[in-house]
Amino acid sequence: MQGWLHVGYKIFSDEGPEGIQVERLARILGVNKSSFYHFFVDKEIFMSELIKLHLEHAQRYVAEIKKLDNFDPEFIDLLVAEKEIILFHRQLNKNADNVVFRKTFIEINAVVDCEILRLWAKEIQLPPDPAFKLFDLVRDTFYSRISPKNYSATTVRQIVDEVKLFLAQLDK
Repeated sequence: MQGWLHVGYKIFSDEGPEGIQVERLARILGVNKSSFYHFFVDKEIFMSELIKLHLEHAQRYVAEIKKLDNFDPEFIDLLVAEKEIILFHRQLNKNADNVVFRKTFIEINAVVDCEILRLWAKEIQLPPDPAFKLFDLVRDTFYSRISPKNYSATTVRQIVDEVKLFLAQLDK
């Protein structure tokens, strides 16, 4: 069962729900697709298990964020290390027309954002309220720009640097 979930999580992270095909998963795992139905009955239950797995990963991710003292380099390094979690979360946002995906995205953000905000506000030197409003926009920009191919510390830092440049220009 764990093998199915591990491969499914990776594919969902990279391609979204359209990448989840039972025959493809079975081929990658080198098993008969009937074992999928033995464990999960149908694709809907499998997707539900992937969401549960993502919630578990998100709890661990939040625990790691709580240990951090700064946005750059510590949080950016964590973002890079947790690439699969971030890409999975991006897919939830990208496919937010699915009510479960949208609900999960919002639920996780409610917890994660609180932890990131203290690092973000310090990084951009703004009070919490405007820092959070800006973070909300930056997060959307981040999710629209990242992909499995370009996901790196450099990509994240480019976005953060653009925000800092923008804020510096506002001060003039």
